Amino acid sequence: MSKSSIKISAAARARLVIDMQPWRAKAGVELIPAIVWEKSEVSIGAFKETERHEILERIRSDNGYEYVLCTADEDAEGFVGKTLDYQDGKYVLV
Repeated sequence: MSKSSIKISAAARARLVIDMQPWRAKAGVELIPAIVWEKSEVSIGAFKETERHEILERIRSDNGYEYVLCTADEDAEGFVGKTLDYQDGKYVLV
């Protein structure tokens, strides 16, 4: 597990808990949130805890909060020093 290249705000963490609940119930296992950058927007996905061994080198931690940052290599630098927040009904990078 690598140190986080981004911070995750309290608002984003709280919203991730809400967003993961139905997916967790459907999957029947714990989930690792995935922060996805596509079409210049942040969206959220998840990996099953049972997939941990397959994604281990991609898991990041922000003060103990685990997530996977899913970006193309050329976009990854743009995340360094940013914070994932939840504002006005959507996830944003600030």
